Amino acid sequence: MSDHSKGIFLTLGSVVFFALMAVLVKAIPNVSSYQTTFFRFAIGVGIVGLLSLFGVIQLKFNNRKGLFWRGLVGGIAVYLFYLAILKLGVGKGSVYIYSYPIFATLFSMLILKEKVEPIKFIIIAISFVGLILLSVGGGKGSLAGMGIFELIAIAGSVTTGLAVVFVKKLHNSDNSYAIFFSQCIVGFWMFLIPSGATQAKGNLTELLLLVLVGVVATIGQLFMTEGYRYVNVATGSLMQSMVPVFNLLAGWLIFHEVYTTIEMMGAFVIVGSCFLLVFVNFRIGKRTRILKLVE
Repeated sequence: MSDHSKGIFLTLGSVVFFALMAVLVKAIPNVSSYQTTFFRFAIGVGIVGLLSLFGVIQLKFNNRKGLFWRGLVGGIAVYLFYLAILKLGVGKGSVYIYSYPIFATLFSMLILKEKVEPIKFIIIAISFVGLILLSVGGGKGSLAGMGIFELIAIAGSVTTGLAVVFVKKLHNSDNSYAIFFSQCIVGFWMFLIPSGATQAKGNLTELLLLVLVGVVATIGQLFMTEGYRYVNVATGSLMQSMVPVFNLLAGWLIFHEVYTTIEMMGAFVIVGSCFLLVFVNFRIGKRTRILKLVE
């Protein structure tokens, strides 16, 4: 299997697991986002730690400062994602968070010095229009209808985009397992106290679902992190735009979420813009024969 095919396979696999993770988070609405986030990272530490203990993988940390910041930003992004799902719904919350390719593309230009062609700025501007439509569609039909949770979800998209760029940058010095473990261990300590402070009385089913969230998220994260070894930030992250499509359908079919016409228009614009960025990035890479842009 070529590096390009491997990257595509890993990234698509992460799409499936991340979509399932969002559904599981929504299925336990009585559990706080602090607890869900903590369980995700605790399970991640456990799985990766065991794999390392038995020699299946190797953990070696080189860029310790970069790994810490990746863990800090990634931990915040995960918490905001789970909060958005609980407060806005699995469909709408996912569309917000998965608009992060807009910000990942901008951050890749600023931090990684990747070239961003003018056509991409046009697409990004259109994406912002989609964010506005999605934000006001369920409210008063104006920016005044944008609530606190919509703003939190957008902040989650920004931090997720930044975290993705950190992952890509760290691949120059550290392997995928070290990158993921760093997020888990930093996130573990970040949410240990908040999780305990918001501990609620649950049942065995909720506990099992929390564990399953951690397992599914760990598999999805490892797939995504490893996939970024073979695809660039724009291509890799934009492929994740399939997740909100699945989650919109899951929200409607499983949780009976209702979307207004304006909200659906906004979601269509955002997801469509992300797919368009993927296509533009691929065509540019093919035309210039710089294969690393698409592999």
